[in-house]
Amino acid sequence: MYTQIDKMGSIFNSIQRDIWLHHDLFSPGWWGIVIFNVLCLILFLFLMDRYRRLLISFAFLVNFEIVGLVNEIGNNFDFWSYPHQLVVLSHRFNAVDFATVPVIMSLTYQFFSKWKAYFLATIVISAIMCFIGVPIFVYFGLYKLENWNYLYSFLVTVLMLIISKLIIEFVRNNAKRHSH
Repeated sequence: MYTQIDKMGSIFNSIQRDIWLHHDLFSPGWWGIVIFNVLCLILFLFLMDRYRRLLISFAFLVNFEIVGLVNEIGNNFDFWSYPHQLVVLSHRFNAVDFATVPVIMSLTYQFFSKWKAYFLATIVISAIMCFIGVPIFVYFGLYKLENWNYLYSFLVTVLMLIISKLIIEFVRNNAKRHSH
């Protein structure tokens, strides 16, 4: 049984690489992904608090991992898919998650340090991302909802932002405690 699954996985990966190489790479959708993510990263570098560069960079890495993990789960359970990918090697480098969501999450952490303000910002930003941003990506064919909807995206995004702050604050507080 495992041999059959392994063989089917190899066939799927081969087909996926072929489609990406011959139909997706350098297509308008692919260039859209590149341009949008590069602009998000430039915006992040421009807006990043220079005095907290290490902490905000750490926040970006934490958020990249959280979003990547949620994305892998969503792909594995066929909740959503990405018709175009920046690179075919990993689902973590795709239209929405590669830089956009981690940048937004990191800037939310940077600009809203108190829990109450952070939570309110989380609600507003998640609503904008999931009820405006996601439909735009769906419209342009960069994101496809399979067994999912915008409300689920909103709830998961709120949860990701809360988990992100908990992790970052935990590490930051432990680092402060051990540095004194």
